[in-house]
Amino acid sequence: MKKLLQTMLLAFASVLSFAQNNQVAYKGKISGTLFDEKKQALPFANVLLLKAKDSTLTKGAVSDMDGKFVFEQIAVGNETQYIVSVSMVGYRKYFSPKITLNDENLEVKLSSIQLDLDTQNLKEVTVTAKKPLIEQAADKLIVNVEGSILATGSTALEVLQKAPGVTVDNNDNISVKGKQGVLVIMDGKPTYMSQSDLANQLKNMSSDQIEKIEIISNPSSRYDAAGKAVINIVTKKNKSYGTNGSISAGFAGSLPPDLYKGLSEDFSKVETVKPGLMPKYNSSLNLNNRQGKFNTFTNLTFSDNQRFNTNVLSRNIGGKTFDQYAYRYNESQNFSYKLGSDYYMSKKTTLGVLVNGSAGIWQNNPNSPNVNTTYIKNVGSSIPDSSLITNASSYQTWKNITVNGNFKHTFDSTGKELTADIDYSVYNNYSRERGMVSRFYKYFDNKQIEIGTPLLITSSIPNKYNIFALKTDYVHPLPKSKARFEFGLKSSWVKSDNDIKFFQNGVVDRGRTNFFIYEENINAAYANFNKELNKKWSVQAGLRMEHTHSKGTSVTLNESRERNYAKLFPSVFFTQNINKNNQLSYSYSRRIERPDYGSLNPFINFLDPYTYQLGNEYLKPQFTNSFELTHTFKQAFITSVGYSVTNDFMTDIIKNAVSDPAVLAKIKKYNNIDGIDPEKITFQTRENISKFENLNVNMSFPIPITKWWTAQNNVSVFYNRYSGQLLGQNLDMGQWAYNFYSSHNIKLPKEVSGEISMWYNSRNVYGTLYSNPQYAVSAGLQKSFWNKKGSLRLNINDIFLTNKFSGRTDFANVNLSVRNRWDSRNVRLTFTYKFGNQNVKAARRRSTATEAEQSRVRTGN
Repeated sequence: MKKLLQTMLLAFASVLSFAQNNQVAYKGKISGTLFDEKKQALPFANVLLLKAKDSTLTKGAVSDMDGKFVFEQIAVGNETQYIVSVSMVGYRKYFSPKITLNDENLEVKLSSIQLDLDTQNLKEVTVTAKKPLIEQAADKLIVNVEGSILATGSTALEVLQKAPGVTVDNNDNISVKGKQGVLVIMDGKPTYMSQSDLANQLKNMSSDQIEKIEIISNPSSRYDAAGKAVINIVTKKNKSYGTNGSISAGFAGSLPPDLYKGLSEDFSKVETVKPGLMPKYNSSLNLNNRQGKFNTFTNLTFSDNQRFNTNVLSRNIGGKTFDQYAYRYNESQNFSYKLGSDYYMSKKTTLGVLVNGSAGIWQNNPNSPNVNTTYIKNVGSSIPDSSLITNASSYQTWKNITVNGNFKHTFDSTGKELTADIDYSVYNNYSRERGMVSRFYKYFDNKQIEIGTPLLITSSIPNKYNIFALKTDYVHPLPKSKARFEFGLKSSWVKSDNDIKFFQNGVVDRGRTNFFIYEENINAAYANFNKELNKKWSVQAGLRMEHTHSKGTSVTLNESRERNYAKLFPSVFFTQNINKNNQLSYSYSRRIERPDYGSLNPFINFLDPYTYQLGNEYLKPQFTNSFELTHTFKQAFITSVGYSVTNDFMTDIIKNAVSDPAVLAKIKKYNNIDGIDPEKITFQTRENISKFENLNVNMSFPIPITKWWTAQNNVSVFYNRYSGQLLGQNLDMGQWAYNFYSSHNIKLPKEVSGEISMWYNSRNVYGTLYSNPQYAVSAGLQKSFWNKKGSLRLNINDIFLTNKFSGRTDFANVNLSVRNRWDSRNVRLTFTYKFGNQNVKAARRRSTATEAEQSRVRTGN
């Protein structure tokens, strides 16, 4: 740990330039080339220029891909002498002889420097170089997933659920410290997906692909202004020249509980269905090759999963109780790919291309369609007077591809650089209802008798999205002033084309059929300034401007809505180094969250004859002001306090049709179904309320219990309050809540290690819905062999089958309770084999042109 900390400090020091005496001329230059014991170039070594008189640091540098380093604009004087120090983990430290610079000797080129292996230190690194699970950087919390046993074999969404301060609700919505509206990016670039599509990808993405997760609760102006917080999922890359790779294969079986099916014939109990084993398969291939000036990389993954889900809803409407039992089996296959190459034109200029995408299928198991049974009875009665049984068979496919071209030019050793990206993305999503059949029944003398004609609903829902974006960033360091300027520009253009068609018994359903086109252009510019004020204080201040022009058009309804606005988004960060063990940071930022494209489409989505989803073309963007204070003790114990307020907060609400005359009139006109009372219909939509407030306290702390047992813990306590006018009533709902995560790592003999973890989310409130507590316990074992090239890992997620959701809402004549379960408990066995040179240098990580659009392409389930 000590050596790792020293290396981090040296790397940090390499980007600093200390002020020199104003009376000396800055015109000297010292350069050299580094080689390893095999006479090969040694890149990424820490090179320090020290004053020979007292060994104080003058400048720092890192050797480039050819092992070269250079110090320019060095002070030259009569008594100016220097020493070059070179260090790298696994090699003995090198010190040059004294170097004298004067007016007659302004430039010194050192002869080739060879570093010798330090065998003893290499052994030490093997033992101590493992990263801690949790790290606090200046502007983000880092969860080092790679090497964590519990993360292996899990899905990316399950890993997120275990991350400190992060919660995932029953609809797969992600929150950070109680704040919803989180922007999820991968390797600093967008995925161009809706919340539902992103959740689907994360469910099909193996955690073996993840190196770390960066949680940025208060992003700077460099990031897109969208989202209250940013989560960056950094995928694994490799580390010099040659070829390497890894293959992985895993199998899991879910051990779910029984599913609720419906009431027994005498209505005395709820019958269940035994779902049996739910198999899941995953495999991946990673390749990286670096030869000469090219670095090429490939990542391929495939997954095949079977899952189940069950819902129980009970709602009271107009003196009637609707008890709804739904169970569904589904299966999915997903193939994702990432292909890219970097071309190093020179030591200062790099060109790159990146292509990534995915293709997949999601469907209800053809042999077991969705079954949704609704019992209708008088309030207080246990005997229904009628019922509705709906069988559905849904099918969805997706194909998406993103092509990125990128450029990077470094002007000099001070870090002055220019980057540019161009992106083009195409999403083709298609879903259809193969046959939703609803049958209606009445009960006479406790006997079920079918009435009327079955209702057959089919649909065809193609969705196409085109996204084009340009981005450029420029960094201009000022070494003498210990400052840095950053500037950037970005433009994005989005067009979505949704031609939704529904049919009732083969006839076009005019109430739900809708052709909707959405177009949007966002232009942005930002400036950031970083300055080290003195040894104790530093500041970062930024301002971002975003201009948005959007237009949504329902061709079917001949309706359109256009928006045109420009907004400013400032951010300020102060860092205070109290002493070597204590650091404080203060931050403020303003953010925006725009409605996803699907939420603006005013069409009705049919779930069953009594349950709808409805878009809202009048939905406005929401704006958030966030403040945060963070204290770090010994770079291990982290405490933060934050407050944010969101205006025009977008929240999901549940309405009765009778409370919305416009919707009720539309249902009566287009969707009047025999046997269905329109005033008893319930639908879900999104609306703005005036304010959402969040107060949070977050603590992260490691506990070294013994030499072989360490624990990492995180606790978040927060208060959420929703207020404003909603459904013609005053809304004022608040709730204190907390969550905690504890992970224990145990080293066992014979290259075996184990982990056990637990997370807990307390009772909370989401808009008008109060949720009950959730928790889960997981464990894992890992055995390494073949000189650590092979590993076998066994994981059990949610051992006690406690990860389930339940909640209740009682507002504006909507009284509803919900319970939701899924196959959260599973046992997975994963085999991984690494081959080739495991020190191949990684491809550059970079942020591409758009970092907001991916969370707004809303399609699918």
